[in-house]
Amino acid sequence: MIFGLCVALLLAYELWRSYSVAREDVERNVSNLVHVMSEQVARTIQSVDVNLQDISGELATSPAMPDNDPVFRTRLHKRLASMPFVRALFVIDRNGYISHDTDFPSTPRVSLADRDYFTIHKDAPSVGLHIGRPLKSRSRGVWFISMSRRIEAADGSFGGIVVAAVEPLYFESFYQKLWVGGGTISLFLSPGTLLARSPAREEMIGASFAHAEPFRSLLAAQNPGVAWLKSPIDGVLQVAGYQRLEIAPVVVLVALSETDVTRPWRSHATVLLVGAAILLTLLVGLEWLTRRGRRREEAARQRLETTQRLEAVGRFAGSIAHDCGNLMRIIRSATVVLRPLVTDRQEAVKLLDEVDTSLDAGRALVNRLLAYARNTEIHLEAADPGELVREILPIARQAAGPGIEVVATSAGEATACCLDRAQFQAVIVNLVLNARDAMPSGGTIMIDVRPAEGMDLSSGESWVDVSVTDDGIGMSEEVRRQAFDPFFTVKEAGEGHGMGLSQTQEFVRQCGGRADIFSGPGEGTTVRLRLPRDERSEGV
Repeated sequence: MIFGLCVALLLAYELWRSYSVAREDVERNVSNLVHVMSEQVARTIQSVDVNLQDISGELATSPAMPDNDPVFRTRLHKRLASMPFVRALFVIDRNGYISHDTDFPSTPRVSLADRDYFTIHKDAPSVGLHIGRPLKSRSRGVWFISMSRRIEAADGSFGGIVVAAVEPLYFESFYQKLWVGGGTISLFLSPGTLLARSPAREEMIGASFAHAEPFRSLLAAQNPGVAWLKSPIDGVLQVAGYQRLEIAPVVVLVALSETDVTRPWRSHATVLLVGAAILLTLLVGLEWLTRRGRRREEAARQRLETTQRLEAVGRFAGSIAHDCGNLMRIIRSATVVLRPLVTDRQEAVKLLDEVDTSLDAGRALVNRLLAYARNTEIHLEAADPGELVREILPIARQAAGPGIEVVATSAGEATACCLDRAQFQAVIVNLVLNARDAMPSGGTIMIDVRPAEGMDLSSGESWVDVSVTDDGIGMSEEVRRQAFDPFFTVKEAGEGHGMGLSQTQEFVRQCGGRADIFSGPGEGTTVRLRLPRDERSEGV
């Protein structure tokens, strides 16, 4: 038991330790991945910003450049080719119309003066690089992220803006090359607007997650950071690493599914649990075998002690029986000689009659002692205990006397057992007499025959239980333990000699069975005879 408890404690400790290590490894890996992704996004933004500043400076020094100048457009295309993450480069004049565009000549003549990226630069000259919310292009109908810078006129006035239309699909396709299992890699515009996501979900582009972590509180408290969160989209528990860029209001978020990241630990835990279960099963089996061996040794020791004790008692009983028999023969001879001499004296004749009665009782006791000492052989044959009980029932009822009802019951089909018919019926009558003596105020004696159930059936043999139950005064535990001992009795002097239950036990033992007593003070008594079934007979 103590060893099993130690195994369980060690198992629990190892599961806790390995789980803690697994969490630390996952958090470290997520943190490293977020850092790498943040560096990649930062370089992308820096590359776009450098080109926007160059274009803005070039236009500031060439205010007279005509719209859609082919030479300038060629330079825009060269810049566009160096930035695969940018779909288009275009310039919006101070009035809100596109003046230069890499999509020319399909550029629509529409006003963009209402776009956020235009009004911000127009109203706030100090704004540098501006990254706008995802928008759908009015000319192409596709999503893009605007990165823009203000064009300063020579006099410092607003001269328009230069815009790079970055495609979210670029980030999504790039992120797809990184295996994150059931997790996600996302790019957000602070304070929580989704710019790009892998795996891609177009309907979520531009959605706000400002109400969810890490934007709600964690990002302000720690940047970068790692936390175990539930996804605001599907409620799946994830380990999320996040980092806000220093050069732009952009947040990179990497979230890995708890199911995926703990799969190696669960495999490890399964191996540990199976191994521990096997070990504990072996321990339990070993303990069971050890205890069974001890029980068998104890039972064998008790049987040996009982056999030795009974053998000694038998020798003693035989010696006493022979001596008593010799004395009683002398006394009986004397009574035979005296009887003709006192025929005319009634009192003397009466005394001799009482002596003869006492000698008869003594002879019966001597015969029982001799039978016990000789361990009389029994004649085993196949017989149905239920049938034998029904045959002896009238005699048993007569022996029980008035005021006591004797009822015989049985369960199941007729079953043959190996036993001595005459001695079995004598045992039943003796048990009925014992039950009668335990019920001075009357009651009911039940004789029940049924297939055995419960304990002591692990050997695979079939047994039949014959039980004699009374509702009498019962017996204490001390009396119950000694009830099968020879010469032990709780009856008054002259009412019994204590050989009945001992002979009952010996008879059942010779039949290959066992006898048990179940009793308690005021609870009545049940004497159960468990007899082996005769498998060679289908019925009697």
